Amino acid sequence: MYYLNNFLFFSVLGYLFETAIFALLHLHNHSGFMYLLWTPFYGTGVIITILIHELMEKFNLTKKKKYIILFIIYFITFTCLEELGGLCLEYLHGYYLWDYDIVPLHMGKYVSVPTSLLWATFALIYLNFIKDYTDKLIKRIPKFLTYLLTVLFIIDLLATLIRLLEIKGM
Repeated sequence: MYYLNNFLFFSVLGYLFETAIFALLHLHNHSGFMYLLWTPFYGTGVIITILIHELMEKFNLTKKKKYIILFIIYFITFTCLEELGGLCLEYLHGYYLWDYDIVPLHMGKYVSVPTSLLWATFALIYLNFIKDYTDKLIKRIPKFLTYLLTVLFIIDLLATLIRLLEIKGM
């Protein structure tokens, strides 16, 4: 339940975060690609962050070495995740949902060095300053709510995929 609740919680939080940023910047973008209020990239990112951190805890490293290695791993992992996510969504939608061409040190549409540095930094900030608080919230989520949200997420994902496949004529 812990990982599932983190995924759902941060998918919703990510949607709200992006929606707020778009509103502040007066952009007419839409966060995510699904019907309801979640952006699974954020949920996936948090799960990856937690799992990699748990794996690193098994090694006997100094705190400094651990965080340097984590930073590098997060940088590489989130760069790959963003590229893969961008390519998959472009294939499904027939157009791209974001573009870093204007960002310095971009590597194609979906990835840029500054953005990957930010994702890796956010992962470490999450682990050091936020995770303890969100863990307390996550552990309080009733099981019935987890089940309900999971069913809603699956229905939304299937409905979204069916719509996208119909649009592509499949």
